[in-house]
Amino acid sequence: MAAATRVDDLTLASSLAPGQLLKPGGMLVSAAGALTMRPDGNLAITSNVGETIWSTGTSGAGSFARLEANGNLVVRNAADTATLWESKTSAAGGKLVLTDRGNLVVYNAQQQSVWSSNTVVRHDVNGDGRSDIGAWYAYPKPAVSDAMYTFLAKPKEGTTEAGVLGAPVKSYTSSTDKWNEAAMKNVAGDFNGDGRADMVTLHGNSNASVTAYVALGQADGTFADPVQAWAALPGGEFHISYMTPQAGDFNGDGRDDMAVWSANAATGETKLFTFTSKPSGTFNTPFASWKAPANSWARSSTKFVTGDFNGDGREELSVFYKQGTQGLKTYVFGTLPNGGFSDPGLPWWESAAWDWDNAIPQAGDFDGDGHDDVLVWYSYDDGADRTSTMLFEKVDGKNKFGSAKVTLDGAKNYDVARIKMVTGDYNGDGRDDLAIMNHRADDKVQMITWTAKSDAMFNGGLAGWTSNAGAWSFSTTKLFSSYN
Repeated sequence: MAAATRVDDLTLASSLAPGQLLKPGGMLVSAAGALTMRPDGNLAITSNVGETIWSTGTSGAGSFARLEANGNLVVRNAADTATLWESKTSAAGGKLVLTDRGNLVVYNAQQQSVWSSNTVVRHDVNGDGRSDIGAWYAYPKPAVSDAMYTFLAKPKEGTTEAGVLGAPVKSYTSSTDKWNEAAMKNVAGDFNGDGRADMVTLHGNSNASVTAYVALGQADGTFADPVQAWAALPGGEFHISYMTPQAGDFNGDGRDDMAVWSANAATGETKLFTFTSKPSGTFNTPFASWKAPANSWARSSTKFVTGDFNGDGREELSVFYKQGTQGLKTYVFGTLPNGGFSDPGLPWWESAAWDWDNAIPQAGDFDGDGHDDVLVWYSYDDGADRTSTMLFEKVDGKNKFGSAKVTLDGAKNYDVARIKMVTGDYNGDGRDDLAIMNHRADDKVQMITWTAKSDAMFNGGLAGWTSNAGAWSFSTTKLFSSYN
């Protein structure tokens, strides 16, 4: 963690206690960037790539920021007579923290997050302020090895336009004797909270036991060798075939955790388990916090995304559910301060017109407002592909996703069976973007990025690394994302 900044003429690391303030020019610093009280009166977060990714939008020379005794973060004018902006939080005895993951979070006295800027840069393996994409690659036969690769985001060659995904960088390599790629389920997240993305894989073993391994992201954008993060003996609650992992900071402590949707074929039970993370990136003993009523949820009818939709500093789990003849409905499982999950309420969004089988959901803050949104890549019956984005909104005091808005028209240029997609902030501007690995008809594999505008519409595609024909095995590549 970066040291020393100016707060009240004191030297701190990355937090404010109640009553402390940031004078003009003062800042908090973490591994992912800096929070600065700018001389013009704007309180802003700048990422490691130098982009402003969040601000209060305030102005006035001499203005300052203060964490009030009641836990409300405010920006006040120079005379201290008017509030220019406030977080509207109540957290007496708490603190303000700029985490190494890049979130500005207000915690209460019980260390529970109550508000967040939601400025984490997803999947940033090298910590430069731009998202990257990690991948597990199983070399096609007759080769007998697996490897991890990273596609690092960078500016487009010869320009300042960022968001292009470069050639894969190889790191960990192992013989296939150690890994059964077909029995691995991977998720990406910052599990040790150092500001760099890591990879966790659940591995089903031949004796029916399950082992979780974590490979930590390193400063050069590669992954360290996987180490054991958790294990379950055979014959117990867990079997790899029942488990669907998701990643997110579910308890708001500044480290990503793992949630597992467990649909037990033997008992017919569906449960949500939370594996909170340790500072090492390994996991504590999992606990179950939600259990579905008998025969009410079918795993074969669920598609998952995770995100901090309500802006409280804890990420939630959203389920796109195939609701029989009623169409597609989107439910959100809220998170509790301990990382457990609450029962889902009414659907946040639904459509009777869309075919669940043709919809691929994704999550991200596509308009940069501090709340994650959802989008769906949809394959229409005429062969066209489009993305529709549903922005987070609050209506009559209730959280929901708004109306679907077409944000990218892929026309008939893509075959959904020949693409893999991951969302992230690939240009580092504070808005999440969409990237795909595309297996082209000429047998070349290409990375393409669509960066998001402030209205959540997407710019034109940026072509990144492109393989030679037949030189990269698309079918044996698993891209790392926060959700399965």
